[in-house]
Amino acid sequence: MSDLNDSKKLANFKIDFINHAKKSELYKNIIETNGNIVFGKGSDSPKIVFIGEAPGNNENKIGLPFIGRSGKLLDNWIKHMGLNDQDYSVINVVPIIPLKDGLIRAPTENEINYFLPFTKKYLELLNPKIIVLLGRSAASIFDKTLSVGQMKDYENRKIIFIYHPSFYLRRGQNGLEDANKLKLILDSLK
Repeated sequence: MSDLNDSKKLANFKIDFINHAKKSELYKNIIETNGNIVFGKGSDSPKIVFIGEAPGNNENKIGLPFIGRSGKLLDNWIKHMGLNDQDYSVINVVPIIPLKDGLIRAPTENEINYFLPFTKKYLELLNPKIIVLLGRSAASIFDKTLSVGQMKDYENRKIIFIYHPSFYLRRGQNGLEDANKLKLILDSLK
């Protein structure tokens, strides 16, 4: 097991991934902000992959997903669920910060679809048993009809849709109620 960014297993894929990202219309945002393409973090052999939407300002600056306020909340959930570093990875459906007039916005369907073949290849290489979809943008690449808390089978894996951590932060909540539900689901799958 090694970290995604240093993984020999993912080295060739990462090169292709970054070259593809540089051809995206969004890449101008990297240049304008002196930012980074966000590849992912965590284990290269995870049981669980958490998929978010797109990088925010902190993620763009540092080059890792979920390191801002939403990331701290996700880290709390992961700790609460008893996962260790080799159990999980965190990626986004879009690896480049989406901006409009200098402000962060949700990625468009076209932007999500541009990266979709790479998201699917990424999941194939990581080969998790469970995929946790954090928010509607992540859920949309698998099934636009998924409800929050719903679990489905997807290509010999389980997918689970929960709210993105930012949903709870905007409401002044910690999301532990839903993290508990997720923990029960994960425990039932072991």
